Amino acid sequence: MINFLKNVFKKGELRRKVIFTLGMLFVFRLGAAVTIPYIDTSSLTSAATNSGIFGIMNMLGGGTLERFSLFSLGVSPYITSSIIIELLSMDVIPVLAQWQKEGNNGKKKKDRVTRFLTLALAAIQGGSLTYAFDKGYGILTQSSLYTYVYVVLIMAAGSMFAMWIGDQITIKGIGNGTSLLIFTGIVANLPNQFLTSYDTMVSYKSTMTAVTSIAWYALFVLAYLAIMVFVVYTEGAIRKIKMFYPTNSQTIMRTKEDTHMPLKINSSSVIPVIFAASVLAAPRTIISFMKSTSTMTAIDNILNYQKPVGFVLYVIMIVFFTFFYSNLQIDAKKISEDLKKSGGAIPDVRPGVDTKKYIGTVLNRITVVGALFLTIIAAIPIIVPVVWTATADNALSLGGTGLIIVAGVALETIRQIRSILTRKEYHGYIRK
Repeated sequence: MINFLKNVFKKGELRRKVIFTLGMLFVFRLGAAVTIPYIDTSSLTSAATNSGIFGIMNMLGGGTLERFSLFSLGVSPYITSSIIIELLSMDVIPVLAQWQKEGNNGKKKKDRVTRFLTLALAAIQGGSLTYAFDKGYGILTQSSLYTYVYVVLIMAAGSMFAMWIGDQITIKGIGNGTSLLIFTGIVANLPNQFLTSYDTMVSYKSTMTAVTSIAWYALFVLAYLAIMVFVVYTEGAIRKIKMFYPTNSQTIMRTKEDTHMPLKINSSSVIPVIFAASVLAAPRTIISFMKSTSTMTAIDNILNYQKPVGFVLYVIMIVFFTFFYSNLQIDAKKISEDLKKSGGAIPDVRPGVDTKKYIGTVLNRITVVGALFLTIIAAIPIIVPVVWTATADNALSLGGTGLIIVAGVALETIRQIRSILTRKEYHGYIRK
């Protein structure tokens, strides 16, 4: 690890990228600590910002929503708009589908539309959140039209600035900027969550109680680390599909041992869990601000994934969205067409339709494993507090989407750093 860090800061290009990335992340965390004017955060409770759809937004923002900071919306409007545009590009809107085929020019047009949609969603989310929290908890020091407009403008501007920071990190720094902003927010809250969990679980009423509770806390930390190892292992797991390419000298096909197409076991990452939780949480969040009736209570109980019916719906949605998003991310038809154009083929599989079917079959099989993995990780923070009651009130839960995001982003960033470290530079071959 020490040698790895030395090599990172030894290479000039990589050192500049890392320093730039750290600097931009520092700016983001600085803005995340500044509360918007006219907001009284003392009126907010942690339960209010960590339940329902608000909990998902707070997690994606790294705790920025509970402070109603300059970056309280984080990059969630940008993520939502990106997903919407991608879904609409699947022959739903012909113009977007056409841009999908235009390569880099089409990508630029889609990015422009995504940014306009991000601004609109940021304004809508900012207005909805401000109104809902002010009516529910009285967070505004002055409930006037000017105050509402001012706060919404700050939230929308903060979201657009966060998006810009993410773009700059992606272009000039290391890793995916948007993912790193979420990663930084989650990791920044971990020390406080461990300390709060320690205060919750450990009691010093007597010597025996202290020893027992400390042992339970140590077991909790070990379980957290074990789950993290499991997540890292699964996030890095791939299925290799062997491929052949023709040589220039002969008409026969030859293969190299390292010629393969890697498919991630969990190609959809954490998106299915977020989708499933959002679909169940959005109606419950709306209901929480409405007058309580027997019908509303029944709907709330059905959609609550901490109860049997809601939990079953949660699992079904995770599995569905895993298959949906995996097939959206990996286009078997396009891969088969690209292979055919480049003269490549899969052993014992005919090019074209058969290759498409083969890749689709392999993808669906490994997606079963990926869906099972996501279900286990998503179910752990729901089941463990019921079985292990000592962890029920912990600020830090075992498993969950945060772990998948942290592991996935960390692995991807390390891979990019290693690729730069192993890149060979040749000098002296070109005369100046």
